[in-house]
Amino acid sequence: MTAAEEAWLAFHVPRPEAPFRLFCLSHAGGGASLFHPWSAELAPLAEVCPVQLPGRESRIREPAVPSIRPLVARLADALTVYLDRRYAIFGHSMGALIGFELTRELRRRGLPMPAHLFVASYCAPHLQRREDRAGTVRHEATKRLTGALAVPAEMKGELLELLVPTLEADTRLCEEYEYVEEEALSCPVSAFRGNTDYVPDEDLAGWRALTRGAFQTQTFLGDHFFLRETPRGAIQAVRRALAKSA
Repeated sequence: MTAAEEAWLAFHVPRPEAPFRLFCLSHAGGGASLFHPWSAELAPLAEVCPVQLPGRESRIREPAVPSIRPLVARLADALTVYLDRRYAIFGHSMGALIGFELTRELRRRGLPMPAHLFVASYCAPHLQRREDRAGTVRHEATKRLTGALAVPAEMKGELLELLVPTLEADTRLCEEYEYVEEEALSCPVSAFRGNTDYVPDEDLAGWRALTRGAFQTQTFLGDHFFLRETPRGAIQAVRRALAKSA
């Protein structure tokens, strides 16, 4: 595989014995490091492949992509080489939207479908209003900026200069997204949220209409960022779901 393809994955530990690959997509402004601890937790069942989008962490100096269609097209190009094994997709908040549209893009290309799609803390795309999408991504942007402001003063200016354009691009991506109706997915879908998440359970349950496969919702201890603060429950749920499909 090429260096360009490898750039899309970070903290990736190859596990040739694993029956699944799990591609993981973070929230707005977030990066692949969110899923770094998952690799050891899900071995040997899954080879965890944290996706690093342009404009963050190891790709911080690349411009973020402010529109979902070209983003998922580039992502599909990069990940095709990794689809020689059964796989699943996990997306948190904005990452859930990207994971959903990536799945549909792979289907349009006639490529293998995921064994499971996991979506966390994001309203079903066909239900979400533009102002709700804007609110979600602004909440995440505020969280990221608060973290950036906590660094030493001598680093703060440069960090904000790098971070703000990515947050603006992520905001634009979510605000300008328009759901286009297509055939429902065939794979199982699991939808997760934190028990104090601002994404309500009924919005999460709306994902049911987007698949013909099995569907479930699960709630875990924590807020919108429960995957960062208390990830163990979600990791165990992913393990159980993949083990059923193995």
